[in-house]
Amino acid sequence: MCKTRRDALHAQKLIQAMMERLGLTLHPEKTRIVGLWTGEEGFDFLGMHHRKTKAETARSQVYYTTRQWLCKKAEMHIREVVKERLAPPNMRHFSFEEHVKWLNPKIQGWKNYYTTSYSTKWMAKLDWYIRQRLMKWYAKKRQRRRWRGSGHEVKMLSQTHGLKTLLKVARV
Repeated sequence: MCKTRRDALHAQKLIQAMMERLGLTLHPEKTRIVGLWTGEEGFDFLGMHHRKTKAETARSQVYYTTRQWLCKKAEMHIREVVKERLAPPNMRHFSFEEHVKWLNPKIQGWKNYYTTSYSTKWMAKLDWYIRQRLMKWYAKKRQRRRWRGSGHEVKMLSQTHGLKTLLKVARV
């Protein structure tokens, strides 16, 4: 981590020279200099967005820390996986329990990997998306035109069959 852009460019040249000696190259699209110092920019790495933010202690002392949360690309991938399972018409013949058995290991894996102390907002959004897709699937299975009315039934079925949530504490 460098304080100035000039130092960062110098460090990048040194790293590039070291990698050339090892027979490796930096990917030009993935390698960039990010101004973390001001907290205005961040970077995505291994499915997480990293950014420097301001925080406060219990004694109102201000300090800066790097926080991580789910990046947009990873969020879109999770949504895609859920939609691919629940949206196609040929998935309507599966029971709710079968969908829960398929979803639970995925949800647990996403929860283990992506949950940080600052990811609650993103996890709640994805939890809602999963419930929404289940409500749409359930309404289509029952041949109902409106899917929002099936929320209570889906909630009861989720509790009965033990659908996991992405949030640390399961909300009832």
